[in-house]
Amino acid sequence: MGMLDELRKDDDSFDFDEDVSLESDEPEVPQRHLFLGMTAVERMFIAVFIFLNVVVLGLAFLLATGRIAF
Repeated sequence: MGMLDELRKDDDSFDFDEDVSLESDEPEVPQRHLFLGMTAVERMFIAVFIFLNVVVLGLAFLLATGRIAF
């Protein structure tokens, strides 16, 4: 008897618990990836608001220092 036959025989002797099921009846729900508790759309709006804030403050600073004039 070869080594693989011995391993196969050892594998057959292993008993699983009857209570434990390897397959679940419920469909697997994909996990939503949340960063800081926000969805991708919420993060996009935050990024756009921060960008607009930087633009407005930068324009105000350029106007205040006289580097740009309308």
